This record gives sequence, C-alpha cells and structure tokens, in this order.
Amino acid sequence: MESWRKPRSLVDLCVEKAIDNLRQVNHVDGIATELLKRILPHCTLPQLKHIVKNTHMDLSDVTDPLWRRFYRQQFGEDHTNLVINRMKESGIYYTWRELFEVKEKQQEKLEDKMLKKITLKFQAEKAEKQSKQIKLCTKVPPSSKRSFYAGGGPSSLSNCSYKSPILKKARMEANSRARLQSAIQKNTFPRSSQQIRMSSSSGQPVRTTTVHRPNSTITITKPIGSNRQIQNSRPKF
Repeated sequence: MESWRKPRSLVDLCVEKAIDNLRQVNHVDGIATELLKRILPHCTLPQLKHIVKNTHMDLSDVTDPLWRRFYRQQFGEDHTNLVINRMKESGIYYTWRELFEVKEKQQEKLEDKMLKKITLKFQAEKAEKQSKQIKLCTKVPPSSKRSFYAGGGPSSLSNCSYKSPILKKARMEANSRARLQSAIQKNTFPRSSQQIRMSSSSGQPVRTTTVHRPNSTITITKPIGSNRQIQNSRPKF
C-alpha cells in the first residue's frame, strides 16, 4: 500500500517559486511580512540591495537581521561586536542597513586612498628605473653614398672608421700617397711644350721652353749647339 502524502499548499509553492527567481524580483510591495520573512533570507547582497531600493514599504523588521549578517560577513566578527558594544554604551541604535552603508562608504574611500598611494609609488619607481637605463646610440651612416662607393678618394676613407687592421692599414697608405702626391705637385713645374724654331735675325735654330707656375707662366729661349746666354722673356701673368 502506497504511503499517503499531504499535498503542498499553494502558498508554499508560490514561496518556493519566488525564492527560485529572486534575481528577477524588482520590489516586494504588497507582500505580507510573514511571506517576506521566508523569501528574503535567501537573497544575496546585490539582490537585497536592489529589492530594498525599489520597495516603497518599510522592510526594516524583515531585513535588519539580514543586514547584520552581511555586515559580519563583509567586515568581520570583531568589528561587528565592537559596533554592538558602542551602541549599547551610547544608548543610540541604528539600523544595520545604515551601519552597513556608512561602513561600506568608508571602506571605499580607504581603498581609493590606498590605490592612489600605490599608483603614485609605482609611477615613481618606473620613472627612477627609466632614468637609470642605458640609452643606446645608433651610428648614422654617411649622408652621401656616392662618396663612399663611387670612389670618393682618400677623404672618404679618412672619414670612415674601420675596425679591421687591414682596412686601417689601407687607409693609412692611401692618405700617405695623397700627401706625397700633393707635395710633388707643389714643388714641380710642369712643362707644357718645347718647340724648336728658327730665329728671324740670324737663322740659327733655338729651343723654346714654356714653364707654368701656379701664378705665372715663363718662356725660356735657348740657342741649340752654342754657349750663348739664355734669354728670358717677360713673365706673362
């Protein structure tokens, strides 16, 4: 024989349904206090805040024990007992909702203050690290590639720094040759032409030599086959 069970009442079913859907409850205006005492203890802290905020009727008798429970969970047993003792000594009592909201604001301000201190400390440490970092300098290549690759001469070699001993020796030799060639050009007088012609006065052949200096030109005429004195013509500037 099957055991007989009493069917559940409609009120019990409604309470169970409300508990299962507390996240969708907006307010509890018009609901009996006895039912609220069965439903609201199942709320989470965000759900309780939302319902109390949107409900116009006073829920202090129902929610005060709930706020006390959340106060103990958030701020500890010792602080909760300290608040209770202070209210007893002063004879002034506040609702646990008021105490919770005040303490929560104080906690937020304290957290913001600590966060600012940590942020400033982190920024100072970061700035100090950046000031101690070694900055690497990148070597800038020559502005004109033609002077290096197209045979810019000894000047292009002297402007470059070589780490290889062979290249360094080649650069020194090139510079030495350039200085020697420059000295030779300064100390020598190239002859542009030598002509042999007949003198109009005596008909004797003579040799004419033209010497070019940096700032002047000299023409020397000398008879061929005789010991006559060399006649120098007037310099042409």
